[in-house]
Amino acid sequence: MKRFRKGAASFYIVSFSTLILVIIAASFATVIISAVTRASNDDLSQSAYDAALAGVEDAKLAFANYQRCLQKAGITPREPDGDGAVTCEEILWWMLPDNADCDMVAHMIGRIPDYESGEVLVSDTTSTDGSGKTSDLNQAYTCVKISTVLRDYKANLSSTSNYRLVRVSLDKANAADIKKVKFGWYSVKEGQTTNFTNFSTVDGKNRVTFQPAPAASIDQSVASISQPPTPPTVQIQMVQTSSDYTMDEVNSLSRGDRTDRATLFLVPTEDETLGKEGDGTYEGVYDATAEKNIISASQVAKTNSQQISIKPYAVKCREDANPLCEVTIELPNPIGKTEKRVNDTFLFLVALPYGEPDTDFVMEFLCDDTNELCEATVNEVGGEVIENTAYTRGVQINIDSTGRANDLFRRVETRFESMDVAFPFIYYALQVLNIDGKNAVELVKSFEVEYEHNRKYEDL
Repeated sequence: MKRFRKGAASFYIVSFSTLILVIIAASFATVIISAVTRASNDDLSQSAYDAALAGVEDAKLAFANYQRCLQKAGITPREPDGDGAVTCEEILWWMLPDNADCDMVAHMIGRIPDYESGEVLVSDTTSTDGSGKTSDLNQAYTCVKISTVLRDYKANLSSTSNYRLVRVSLDKANAADIKKVKFGWYSVKEGQTTNFTNFSTVDGKNRVTFQPAPAASIDQSVASISQPPTPPTVQIQMVQTSSDYTMDEVNSLSRGDRTDRATLFLVPTEDETLGKEGDGTYEGVYDATAEKNIISASQVAKTNSQQISIKPYAVKCREDANPLCEVTIELPNPIGKTEKRVNDTFLFLVALPYGEPDTDFVMEFLCDDTNELCEATVNEVGGEVIENTAYTRGVQINIDSTGRANDLFRRVETRFESMDVAFPFIYYALQVLNIDGKNAVELVKSFEVEYEHNRKYEDL
């Protein structure tokens, strides 16, 4: 019996050892299969993203064709006639809001014949097995739309591109209908944390300080050091004129609550009382009753006055908001007999005066709550109208592109600047000077820097 017991013990030991080895082997197999699946999904996801980007590039080409057609005289939109040729009349027809659909870009550049629909194949990689060819990876973009009528203006500012010129061109409303501008900057990305002590007041003094960038360690390159999550100071300049504007008023200062130009410096802070006492370096604009930052029309107008010492405006930012900083700027009337600003000279210049840190920003142009030319934003809870926003036309281009790889889809939405063919922005200029009796020509702005900025549009 003892011999049988010893054999049984050995049997149990071998059985449990085998079971443990099987579990370990199965675990390794599960890990390997999971890693292979994840790598395959990542490859499919990246391939679908690449297909969506291919749709974006085709949309840029289609819009460049649209811009060239706009420069031709006597061109009017006409529905495609099915002859297979892509004409300017048909391109203009596809760009009409009522005709924009998923196939508009493919039609505008001839990827899809007239009156047909479907996806545009980007790449079809195949391999051969014993029975023939089987598709391994099938890439295509399935839906690409171009929009020129947008609710807001969005852009980024950085040390290499530290300003944006916004020429306000509206869809239905007029420049005279715009009463306010809502401006927000510095959105928090997913997974990013924000430390508001980076721009807190120091020692009770009426000033704002910024946390310095961390020093690089021996094994860390300077390029790998991220900027502290601190919203930057932003500069906003406004230009406007009335219908009876004359060249004599080019250098006119503000007259009461009227002005043709203004310059605002917006400094982020977490202290809602900063600048409220009126004896400090900053001027506070936070309205505790409305729970938002408001710069009045009179405050905007006085920035163009030599009689008043202008202070930067302290804008309260919130950790639970996105973007973190937001301010409503009430617009004064322009100088002139009439109080209505004209459409062709309504401009904003947004810049980073210190060049860093990088930030995104968004602008919305608001009308009176009763203006039917603007679209109402309604409170989901109470149902009352919060604000009426005027849509812009041709200020920016929005591209919405969906790509796929096999049965996995990715969607990309991007914006790029639209160069208005009726109002091209001058990036550099020459001025003629008389020096010692001789004429000399001087380049006002650096050609090399501005050339790179212009080349972005030429590549389209």
